[in-house]
Amino acid sequence: MRGPHELTASGAVPGPALRIGAAVVVVGGVLLLNPYPLWWWVAGAAALLSVIAPRSMAAWVGIACIALGLVLTAQSAGRTALAVLLIHAAHVLASWAWAVPWRSRIRPSVLLPGVRRLLVIQAIAQTVAALMALAVPPLHGPGFAWLAPLGAAVLTCASAIALRVSLGPGPGRRTVSRTAVESGARPPAGAPGANVGGRS
Repeated sequence: MRGPHELTASGAVPGPALRIGAAVVVVGGVLLLNPYPLWWWVAGAAALLSVIAPRSMAAWVGIACIALGLVLTAQSAGRTALAVLLIHAAHVLASWAWAVPWRSRIRPSVLLPGVRRLLVIQAIAQTVAALMALAVPPLHGPGFAWLAPLGAAVLTCASAIALRVSLGPGPGRRTVSRTAVESGARPPAGAPGANVGGRS
């Protein structure tokens, strides 16, 4: 019987760093963009819970508190640009933390593709936000009041869809499905996701 083995990569950082990073971004964003202490406490509790149990989705409760700060305060191009950055960064960090066990270690180079995607999306999103701020007059009239809750709803739906897509089926299920399609055979009975003949 073989004993457990441990592989340590040089230059790796502890897995909890992603959870703590997401919590710091959430709390910092709420303190900067939401002036109401009640939401500071809600976001702080959610951030703490997300560090302990990232699959509780508490990080996204804190992210919603950042967006709520824009809904409850006067519009500002600078605040909007900061919210676009912080909400996106918190979502990416929380998604990474979702998949990384507490005792694992991560090499920063593994995260580079995700960082590049974040920068590309930010370049597009910040440009669109700046153009909207220049093209649309100040939104103080009652005719534009619906834009704030609409933007919050769109942001919430987009985050939920992105999270659902990022989860996807498990590795075992993908492997079995791909093998069954390529060979035309039925997957083995003990394989994950296989049909065991029971009633559905």
